Amino acid sequence: MKIAQIICSQGNGGLEKHVRELSLALDQYGHDITVIADPLFNKSLPPQIKSIAMPCHLSRHDPRFLWSLGRALRAGQFDIIHAQANKAASIVNTLRPFYSGRRVATLHNIKRQLSAFKHFHQVITVSKQLALPFAANKVTVIYNGIEFLPTAMHVSKTQTPVRLLAVGRLVKAKGFDVLIKAVADLPVTLWIAGDGPDKTKLQKLIDNHVTAANIQLLGARQDIFQLMQQADALIIASRREGFSYVLNEALLTHCRVLATNVPVANEILPDRLVVPTDDPLALRERLQTLLADMDAWSALMEKPYDFARKKMTLPAMTQQTLSVYQKLLTA
Repeated sequence: MKIAQIICSQGNGGLEKHVRELSLALDQYGHDITVIADPLFNKSLPPQIKSIAMPCHLSRHDPRFLWSLGRALRAGQFDIIHAQANKAASIVNTLRPFYSGRRVATLHNIKRQLSAFKHFHQVITVSKQLALPFAANKVTVIYNGIEFLPTAMHVSKTQTPVRLLAVGRLVKAKGFDVLIKAVADLPVTLWIAGDGPDKTKLQKLIDNHVTAANIQLLGARQDIFQLMQQADALIIASRREGFSYVLNEALLTHCRVLATNVPVANEILPDRLVVPTDDPLALRERLQTLLADMDAWSALMEKPYDFARKKMTLPAMTQQTLSVYQKLLTA
């Protein structure tokens, strides 16, 4: 298949990781891949992936952007045109009278305005919650997959004090303030790996409210798998999520997890491992219960571990995506 992957963001987060890894995997399966994206993103691609630079700093309504992308799509004669996230979906939808090919769009986060997605031949969502607004025959849920590292698998041994890990950008949405309040008077070590604008605020919260816990802000880290191997459990305290890569990494590493009620944790973990969002007391009480019987916590994780192994690896994600493409081309 001749496939165009279109991404209009200018960051370097989970969305960009997804598109980069999916494009490389599709190329390795023998398909003709072209990534249409911001020049800086294209520079991060492996050399074997073809790319076309777009002025992604411009508004989705800017005629220069529309002209550039429309010309690339028309000239490319792609079998599949895959728009990644909201801005790309909006522009690809606007231009749909001017090119051929089957249109796919992936919704990565909760959005109020979904009208553009409803004009695609198929929508992919990264969680069941995101799929709810769409007709069943028009949407496919495909969880983001990562490269599976068998050497990273382990069953962590309980240490004294217990080591807890939280990972993410230090912003309000990740709920690290909730987590700090929840564990402040528990005899645990909590590592928070990540950086962001709330770092000073979170450090003040630790200094002013923590009594028993040893809470450390580790900053940005490149050794998350290794930290998961050293930790007894991962805690996700987010107020909202699109798709949590850290959950995926924890499950494939066989690290215990406790999470707030956010996708995709609330779709994969058993109810006992999901607590309300923005509720330090509920998080603290459930954590105390789980810490009192770590073997029971491990038992609750067996089905999520198995699910991740089957559905949340990069090969599984790629095969499911290819299946969507193939169905569209044979419809």
